[in-house]
Amino acid sequence: MTEKTKFIIIGSGNIANTYAKAIQNIENAEVVGIVSTKKTAPANFSHLPSFHTLQEIKLDFGAVIICTPNAYHHISTIEAANLGKHVLCEKPIDISLESIDKMIATCKENNVKLGVAYQRRFSSDNPIVKKLIDENKLGRIFSVDLSVKNYRDDNYYNSSAYRGTYKIDGGGPFIQQASHYIDLYYWYFGKPSKLVSKLATFVHNIEVEDHGAVICLHDSGMIGTITASTATKPGFPAKMEIYSSKGYLILENDVITQWDIEGLENPSSQKANKNTHTGAATASVDDTTNHELIINDFIEAIHTNKETLISGESARNTTEIILDIYNNQL
Repeated sequence: MTEKTKFIIIGSGNIANTYAKAIQNIENAEVVGIVSTKKTAPANFSHLPSFHTLQEIKLDFGAVIICTPNAYHHISTIEAANLGKHVLCEKPIDISLESIDKMIATCKENNVKLGVAYQRRFSSDNPIVKKLIDENKLGRIFSVDLSVKNYRDDNYYNSSAYRGTYKIDGGGPFIQQASHYIDLYYWYFGKPSKLVSKLATFVHNIEVEDHGAVICLHDSGMIGTITASTATKPGFPAKMEIYSSKGYLILENDVITQWDIEGLENPSSQKANKNTHTGAATASVDDTTNHELIINDFIEAIHTNKETLISGESARNTTEIILDIYNNQL
């Protein structure tokens, strides 16, 4: 039996609770403590010891899961890596390329793993579509339309002072809610050679965008569009439409819902995606299946010395696309 991996969770908000719940379902993993500026454990995990800093922890642990606000990810990553601890970081990896490069370099210098939680790559039919693209089974892909139309009410943005800020969040729905699907777009199609965006704030009293659209141009000739929002009531399933010389397919919440590709039967797993966000006001995750998959992959990487499925370098590319969206506005 593989040695149990002991985790410290850094952060005590909603997403920290999701990771704590996920680890309860993993036999060879255990959460042994929480680091929080408030020195509080996530909801329903008050039995866990809590600390102000990693430095003060005397418990035995081998890895951390970083659940702090976006702009603080590099701080905890660098601190943990310098202590020789492996790092699993919540998305996005951070909000600046300079910080991300420091994270990657410090983990390499200390010979520890750095994984990033873009668990949509595991979800439902997404891996099937990735394999078809890599094997060129879909023909020439010339158009992709990605729509991540969420809704968040004022209570969401008022729940913490950092929400809806450039300094801490790094931006609005493009770096927050749509980040998972922009990562999926990058995983499938690579980085655009050029993009142009139009972002605005329509519904909320925040400094960042709550709605926007992007046109992406690729070296292959493919034209992509990305729409992201927290202003579109009541919130809608994330959708990706892929059009090629052989037909088309549509993914909704990671499941192939429409398929017409010449010479190929629909390969969908036909399994309902339980880990689904409808795009509504809540950001909570009730089902932890995908988080369990990302944690299991991370644990395997530690014990077999393989690369994590979503490495720091890969997650950096996703953030670079997002930063390009913010920096290339009309």
